This record gives sequence, structure tokens and C-alpha cells, in this order.
Amino acid sequence: MGIGTGVALAASTGLLAVGSPREATDTAFALGALVLGFGVTAWSGAIGLGNSIERYQAYRDGDSQWTQAGARRAFAVLTWVGLGWALGAVAASVAIVGV
Repeated sequence: MGIGTGVALAASTGLLAVGSPREATDTAFALGALVLGFGVTAWSGAIGLGNSIERYQAYRDGDSQWTQAGARRAFAVLTWVGLGWALGAVAASVAIVGV
């Protein structure tokens, strides 16, 4: 979550150059929510389809080293980064724009 918060603060600060403070923090929040949503969707897909993908790879003698557990971990990290990004954007909005 700390990485996502750092990204949110950097994005909010960077977006100040092209718009108002409110637009910058709103855009940073939207991007964080997008990453969060993608992470949750991909994580649930890895849970739902993981066994099938592993069996298919074994069937065709694939050598990709993909595992359901690895995919779940990767998308959980992405989810937490997205959550940190969204919460960081909210904090930046309160600090820059106010309540």
C-alpha cells in the first residue's frame, strides 16, 4: 500500500502541471481505482481459472512456470497498490484542495 500511496502523491503532484488541484487529485484517484479494479478482477480470475490453466499447461507440456499461487500473489500485490494509490489520492485531495 505504501508504494501505491507514493505513486498517488507523485501522480497528483505531476498532474498539477496540466490542470487544477481538484482535477489532478480526481484523475489520480480514478487511475488508482482503475488499478485496484483490475487487480481484484484478475485476482478473482486467477482463483476461478487457476486450476484449469495449470492442468492445460501440464496437458500440453508447457514450461511457463505459471502457477495459480503465483498469479494470486501477483494480483494481490497489484490490488494493494491500487488501494494505496486511491487512498493516497484522497489524502492528497484533502491536503491540496481541502475538505
